[in-house]
Amino acid sequence: MEQLPTMAFSRRVRRSLLGLSACALVAAGCVAVPRGQTVPLTSANSPPTMVERDQATKLNSALAAAALQTSASTADYQLAPEDLLEITLFNVPEAEAGVTPRKTEVRVSQEGTITLPLLGDVPAAGLTPSALEQALRGRYDRYLRSPQVGVYVKDYRGQRLTVSGEVKTPGVFQLTGPKTLVDMLSMAGGVTERAGSQVQINRQGPEGRQSYIIDLQALARNPALVNMPVQTGDAVYVPRSGMFFVDGAVRKPGSYPLTYSYTLTQALAVAGGADIVLANMDELAIFRHRDGAEADKIAVNLKDILAGKAQDPLIAPDDVIIVSMSTTKWLLQRFIGTIGLPSVPAL
Repeated sequence: MEQLPTMAFSRRVRRSLLGLSACALVAAGCVAVPRGQTVPLTSANSPPTMVERDQATKLNSALAAAALQTSASTADYQLAPEDLLEITLFNVPEAEAGVTPRKTEVRVSQEGTITLPLLGDVPAAGLTPSALEQALRGRYDRYLRSPQVGVYVKDYRGQRLTVSGEVKTPGVFQLTGPKTLVDMLSMAGGVTERAGSQVQINRQGPEGRQSYIIDLQALARNPALVNMPVQTGDAVYVPRSGMFFVDGAVRKPGSYPLTYSYTLTQALAVAGGADIVLANMDELAIFRHRDGAEADKIAVNLKDILAGKAQDPLIAPDDVIIVSMSTTKWLLQRFIGTIGLPSVPAL
């Protein structure tokens, strides 16, 4: 691909930024949170209804049964600080083991590394055992012919996760091996009668914060498809019924109480507004439950709403609003810093 001259590319980027700034100014008038009618939510001090009790009991029974049937694979486990590993070089005979022993026990440091003879410090935290085996084979290849490396986790000590929200025993949990989302909900005593229809996992990944939204009913009915392994540092959160959740290219993603009869644009304003630089304004989605079934996806074009060409839909309790991110804008935003051009602030 032909590379653009630096000055020509810079001019194109500046024109793009001016266009994005104009869009930001147009949309700025749409993000003020208006006064609306209060939505009658169940009081936190009022006792749960019989229907809520019955639903929570059935859901927790299904989750407990799923926890017995499903288990996390050690292949999916990501190594963490304080884990104790056994490293085996299978093609080093015991009788010939010298500077390079056949088996080595090593604990992952707080910095996420292990220290091995010949190799020194090797990054380990965040890798699966098989990924670490592959990395070690590449490093030992300088000293051994066709090295065969095995990694076995002897002691799981580094996995800590937080479970909060509408669970019976929220807190920080120290795990002793690979776990799944169903395992974590069971360890937290199950959900309360006030729980909504979803559970969220917030994770800090290589590219920043990542969120996963899982349907609780679908998780209980078909854990083989919906259940997922958890990782050290994950924050599992069960919102209360009557909340709405916003994620994606917004300034303040998270769960919010539906205290007013919000429209979509008003709900986005509560979450700080869509990030005009990164958001794909043509592709928003609202996930909504209907009669206890799995969530339906409602596609929304925010550009048409802001232009008055489409109706601004009302938000319902337990709605999940996802503002998708434009890959082109994301790459442009990342590249701006490398050429010294100012970025456009998000609304």
